Parts: sequence; C-alpha cells; structure tokens
Amino acid sequence: MKTRTAFAWILPLGCAGLLSACDAEQPLPQCTVGRGENAVRYTLVTGSGPCAAKTAEIVGAQIFRTPGSGVPPSLSIKPAPLAANAGQDTAHSDTATGDFTTEYPSEDELCRVPTLSEARQRIALAGGGTKDLRYQWSNLRVQGSSAIPGTQWSAELTYTEDDCTATYVAVGMFPAIKCEKSVPGPTKDDPPVIVRDPAICQQPRPGLSIDPAFPTTCDEATNLCVLAGEPPSLIRQP
Repeated sequence: MKTRTAFAWILPLGCAGLLSACDAEQPLPQCTVGRGENAVRYTLVTGSGPCAAKTAEIVGAQIFRTPGSGVPPSLSIKPAPLAANAGQDTAHSDTATGDFTTEYPSEDELCRVPTLSEARQRIALAGGGTKDLRYQWSNLRVQGSSAIPGTQWSAELTYTEDDCTATYVAVGMFPAIKCEKSVPGPTKDDPPVIVRDPAICQQPRPGLSIDPAFPTTCDEATNLCVLAGEPPSLIRQP
C-alpha cells in the first residue's frame, strides 16, 4: 500500500522554485508533481452556460508512493471549489485519484495518469437547495524532465454543474501565485485596496516563487498567475 500523508499546500523553496538553476543534464527524476496549490488555466472545448465559464482556479495536488518498491506512484488532486466545501457531502469524494503508468518519465519526458476517479460535492446554497459540482479528469500528463520536474502539466477535464456539462483543456503550473497586491486607499482613512499586477508573476518571493524561465500571464477573472503556452513551456534564452 502506498504511504499516504496529509496534503501540504506549501513546499520549501528549492529546485522546484528555482528550476532554471537545475542541471538539465541530470538523469530524469522520479515521476512527481508540485505538492500543494497549482494554478490551472482552462481552455473551453465544448459546452455553454454556467459550467462553461471557467478560466482558472487553484487545484491542490499530491503524490503518494511506496519508497523503494518500484511501483508507480498515485496522484491525488483537489479543486479549490470542492476543497472549500469539504465535508458537506460525505457521500462523495472531493479528491480525484489515479495511478501513474510508470515510476519514471517515459522517453518523451512525460509521466502519465490516464484515468482518475471523479471528484464531486453537493454544496449547500445560502438560499436553500444544493449545487452539484463534478470534476472528471483524464489523460493527465506531467512534465518529467529535470528542468521541469512535475511543475507543469496538462489534462482533459469534463466539468459538470448540476445539469450543465462542459469540457476543457487544463494546463497546470506550480506554485499558485496571485498576481495582485495591496495599495493604500484613496485617503489615509480608507482601507487598503487590492489591485491587479501581472509583474508579480515573475518577481522572486520568500518561500515560493514561479520559475523565472516559465512564461506566465495574469488571468483577469481570478488574478492567478497561469502558464502561457502549452507544456513544456519555457522562455527562450538569448
């Protein structure tokens, strides 16, 4: 049985935070994923209505492996809208899980999770009734090169809100950083104001930073720094 630990949403700064410093000539690392909050950008493929309005959101991710077993690890991912309401619907899991096909990346430097279980929660609404949210992920591909060890990934998502269903291409990047900052209010008596600032995506931060080699954009709907382009996506060096 794979050793399971609780989700941890913060990872100490290291090679995962400053990947441009990693030696691309090193052997491929074991299949992994950025442990904690990943920023996921959605591109609509099919669908209309409220379920077709996703642009970006935070998705928690974690892998579980049995050290020294040679058995491929398993992956668990938890979308923020479900995590925020965890425990309301005990009949369903708020976490999608699936198994990697290999312990190490394939020759094309990918780690694949072909199928995952459904993540679902029936969420109570303030005015009464419930909203049924369902995430069905598939064909998840994690970048496994030594330059991008688990910090960029893509997948297909079928998302359902009650009787509305849409499909998306999802692109994930670790870590999840908000492209916003607090500035003083119009007068000294006004509270601080949160403003959007795309430059934050490329600024070093204490603890966790986005790799400066990752091209990013600031999602206007959520103020999340998301990956620009499709994995593997790196800024060309002069």
